Amino acid sequence: MANEPWIARIGWVNWADDATLTAVHASPETLGVDRLTVIHTGQYHQQTGPELAVRISFPEPRPVDAVVLPMVGAGYAYDALSKLWTLVPLSAAATIRVIGSEAADMSAPVYDSGRVSALYDPTINYAIHLLAGGATARHWEVTVGDAGAEKVTAGRLVMMPLHRFAHNFRPDWNRTWEDISDEREGDDGTMYAKEKPKRRVFTCDFGFLTRAEADDVALEIERVVGKTRDVLLVARPNAPNLGHYTIWGKPVDAGGVNQPSFSVFTKQFKIKERRR
Repeated sequence: MANEPWIARIGWVNWADDATLTAVHASPETLGVDRLTVIHTGQYHQQTGPELAVRISFPEPRPVDAVVLPMVGAGYAYDALSKLWTLVPLSAAATIRVIGSEAADMSAPVYDSGRVSALYDPTINYAIHLLAGGATARHWEVTVGDAGAEKVTAGRLVMMPLHRFAHNFRPDWNRTWEDISDEREGDDGTMYAKEKPKRRVFTCDFGFLTRAEADDVALEIERVVGKTRDVLLVARPNAPNLGHYTIWGKPVDAGGVNQPSFSVFTKQFKIKERRR
């Protein structure tokens, strides 16, 4: 079962955070590429033109299974109704290209996805590429393009290895949009609300972890991530609309790892998405 493509995968070490990032299409209008390593996705990076391209160099070769750019769009526009700045979505034709090489000039690549569908959903706003079999390289280049865009923005860069669970999560898992708007009622019963952004929340329960997964995955995520870092959960790696089943965000404490019976280990994950 462990090799089935539909079994969930999770990553918790983002190599991009200690990499050297360079904007390939730097211009006076380019917003700082270092913003792609800030956990708050509202601190976005922007490149003028129909594509955003970033060169990533690691201190040493790193294995990569997933490249995700959350909150990708064609800039932000002010919504007078909600009084919020909202992300302008790219089109469904948006593409992504991921190249890995041992050479800084990206010659003789060890991996090149070509220009493929970014699996981009205008509601979720993630550009995603899963590397079949993964690849290891020191230098990488990631490009997101949309022929109709005048500029392309992104709020984060995620490049990481993923663990595929031996058994999938139990049935009855939950996905929801959480509305964090402020609500109050007036003395006359009138209802008021100050609109704020909405975010997704994933909750799932892995009921049959192996002992190694309990020690080296579930507990390791709690040790490394804690309350300050994020995880990437790909709930359905073979889904045609991958954005609906992928979330980057902060895990909420769900009670650690449990052992309800001999050699059976369980772990619940609840992940709140970073959309700002």
